[in-house]
Amino acid sequence: MSFFDRFTSRKGKAEPKKSATVDVAQKKAFANVPSGKEDGPAKKTSEKKGTETKSVEKPVKETTHQAYRLLLRPVVTEKSTRLAQLSQYVFETAADATKNDIRQAVYHVYGIKPVAVNMVHLPGKIVRYGRTYGRQTTKRKAVVTLPTGKTIDVSTS
Repeated sequence: MSFFDRFTSRKGKAEPKKSATVDVAQKKAFANVPSGKEDGPAKKTSEKKGTETKSVEKPVKETTHQAYRLLLRPVVTEKSTRLAQLSQYVFETAADATKNDIRQAVYHVYGIKPVAVNMVHLPGKIVRYGRTYGRQTTKRKAVVTLPTGKTIDVSTS
């Protein structure tokens, strides 16, 4: 009865060995990466030691997919459209995002470095559905100020 086998102890039994076959192309790909992990394209930097200079490759992280996890959606309201005329844009962000994370995410998504980032914490309100009480989720907004003359398209279509 294989169903009851998962409840038995495995102390005396030997684990089956996994096959150690690795694709040759994958070995070559990992040999070029210094940390042994594929992080993306490598960026060359120069390092000085005494009178010699040697180039060292550092992996560049591709954080665009992480940027979309931090910037959840643009907030499009009357107030945020008025702020857009002043080069300030409002985004709903992840609850654990910091100002520096939002600054880097806006740079990766839109290609513009923000001048300032202000964060607003919105606690969830207590709501009532008939006799049952509940609570809305807490949200976090970021007001991102861009340099003068720079604009981004945040229309939700």
